[in-house]
Amino acid sequence: MPIVTITTDLGYRDPYLAIVKASLLQKVNNVQILDLSCDIKDNNISDAAFILKNSLKFFPEGSIHLVGVKFIVGGQAIKNNTGIDNTRYLVTTYMNQFIVCPDNGLITLLDESFNQKVYQVYFENASQHNFFLKDVFVEVASQISAGKKLDEIGVEAADYYKAYQFSSFTNPGNLKGKSIYIDDFGNIILNITKEQFYAALGNRKFSIVLPGSRISKISETYEDVKVGDALAMFNGFGYLEIAMNGKSAYKMLYPREVGRNFDFSLTIEFND
Repeated sequence: MPIVTITTDLGYRDPYLAIVKASLLQKVNNVQILDLSCDIKDNNISDAAFILKNSLKFFPEGSIHLVGVKFIVGGQAIKNNTGIDNTRYLVTTYMNQFIVCPDNGLITLLDESFNQKVYQVYFENASQHNFFLKDVFVEVASQISAGKKLDEIGVEAADYYKAYQFSSFTNPGNLKGKSIYIDDFGNIILNITKEQFYAALGNRKFSIVLPGSRISKISETYEDVKVGDALAMFNGFGYLEIAMNGKSAYKMLYPREVGRNFDFSLTIEFND
């Protein structure tokens, strides 16, 4: 019984997502369809990559992941050879699972050392671009579930677009990182892992200075602090998270007029 997940910005208000699922039900025998995340905001490829990357380990081998999120660029940008091509569709494997996505950098956002073969999927006419998740990706899922090999579905592509996340880095006295995801609770997740943090910390103490707040310990739960107070903890994915008990850290730390387009960076100071 094949498992197909959907990650997209289609949302739930319009009928588009249901139409994609109806097409999957028609073309993939005994399919199990799971919404991984269907309300990606602002065509945010980084969000889509974070969600998929941290979910893959929970799925069995052979699962098929359809990622229908485009990296929005103008036609002129494509002509200027940015490498991003939303009209080009790829299929590959990662962690013994299948990933289908536009040529938008998602693959290397999952893993910067990604080295699996990637295949470009061809299709019959340009009108399929308009609803590619249904008219291209569903057909790819159908062929995979029917047992076709990827080299029978597409043509190997070595020149796909590669995007990379900003990496956290350390100096003798501090560790610097930036936000990579904001969840619906307003928790800010940073690109600092538990292992990186404790390796840099050693036997020293640390402090994180925020507007109106200073954090000097790692919390185990949100309830470790008073309601409305800020805290730092490592979430279930192993990343450092800045949160507030019962409130939104995002609303506290992100300028209202800029919103999620603000590039939130964090410095953790170490002291003996």
